[in-house]
Amino acid sequence: MIFGTGGWFLGRSTADAPDPTPTQAAPAPSAAALPPYEQNQVTINQPKFTGPLAVVAQGWLPQLSGCSRSGEKDGPVLNKGEKTRVRCEMDAMSVIFVEYMTVADRDKARVKTLGQNVDARTLTPGVADAAVERASPSGRTNGNYVEYAYQTAGRTVSGIWWDDSATPVAAYLLAYWKEGTGQKWEPMRDVWARYA
Repeated sequence: MIFGTGGWFLGRSTADAPDPTPTQAAPAPSAAALPPYEQNQVTINQPKFTGPLAVVAQGWLPQLSGCSRSGEKDGPVLNKGEKTRVRCEMDAMSVIFVEYMTVADRDKARVKTLGQNVDARTLTPGVADAAVERASPSGRTNGNYVEYAYQTAGRTVSGIWWDDSATPVAAYLLAYWKEGTGQKWEPMRDVWARYA
């Protein structure tokens, strides 16, 4: 199901604040409810997501592949202010989960995406105009949602940022605008709505 832009921005949810951050790996979705491939992906991916990353990653575990964690051989490099970074693949998209050292570090990273939201209005027509504070579709987190875009090596990358207002955690979905999404926002919004 593809959602229109208007449905995405109805406002902030009135749900209660999330429970305290877990300290163990992300809980696996019910094994009985998943086909063998998805069960296997949960088993492979689950150890990469501990602490506050577990909540944000939970719905994504059965769909991700090729996950690598900072500190591991060939794992992603941390940016300034980051404590842990996990990078995964999902078809033509990348999904990146980051635990920041502090909420202020996370918010500073979000400010960068807000600037790229302005750039996206020219680079990727149809982008949502501003950040919105709201619950994720699963209700596991409440935080900020930002659509953005930037150019690298002559190619446009589109992205969706979301964070958890209760913890110093954020995640983002990235795809090449032309090759990965067919120059449409709806595919990325649909993927985010299914798993976030």
